[in-house]
Amino acid sequence: MDETIELSLEHWIYGASPERGYGMKAESHRLNGPLYMRYLASHYTPVRVEKTSNGGTVIDARMIHPAPANDEILLSVLGRGTADEYNRPTIQNHTVVIPATPIRAGRLTFFDVETAVLEFDRRFPKAAGKIEPITVRTRASKDVEQPVGAGIRRLITKAAVDTLASRFLSDHQGRTLVLCRGSTNQYRNELLYRLTELLAAGNEVPLFPAISDAPTLSAMNHFRLAISARGVRADATWTLLDASIDQAALPPIRGKSPMYARIGEAFAE
Repeated sequence: MDETIELSLEHWIYGASPERGYGMKAESHRLNGPLYMRYLASHYTPVRVEKTSNGGTVIDARMIHPAPANDEILLSVLGRGTADEYNRPTIQNHTVVIPATPIRAGRLTFFDVETAVLEFDRRFPKAAGKIEPITVRTRASKDVEQPVGAGIRRLITKAAVDTLASRFLSDHQGRTLVLCRGSTNQYRNELLYRLTELLAAGNEVPLFPAISDAPTLSAMNHFRLAISARGVRADATWTLLDASIDQAALPPIRGKSPMYARIGEAFAE
């Protein structure tokens, strides 16, 4: 019998507190903090200085990190926190722990989890100390979005996704900076979700650290994929990929036809 399952997701909130500065503001009761927080050490708020100093500048980005020991995924929602005691703008990172299996199966999407996170932030804008887990419900098989990555054709070309897949399949340490000129935060967040779900669906590519905005230079090498509205400084380990290219820059990897077939289905909708 194909039923939906209610999941209780552990989570924590990192941000600025009056008289204390940046640190852990709240965490769910059963969170094993040290197990997960090491994946975000030194880049909880990898946002460029020009965005942090101006309170009117929108901060709206997403980070994805695998937690390989438990086959789980960390999704971080980056946004504005409450102003500090001197009325200076701050950044908040709300991170939730997601089991990877329902993500790969399409029974749960990053969009589903983000909706629950934002609803929690709306209901508890001053959450502190111990907090309740976030509850989400998986989708029934009949409600699984098909094809995987549906809607991605509005955000990037097939040639760019084929190139990205070939790069990740051939170089498991490769870093790629996808340039989406003139894009909005919402556009890049959606592209991050759809790309990650599409590439992870068949297990050919292990889950990888990714961010939907250009991070600070010191944080760049914590990621394998970054999506940016414009060029950023990066070292020679990064490959630049234009999201609008019309011809794949790398040939398909032999023996990986299911990956390319899945990409084709996403663009054939």
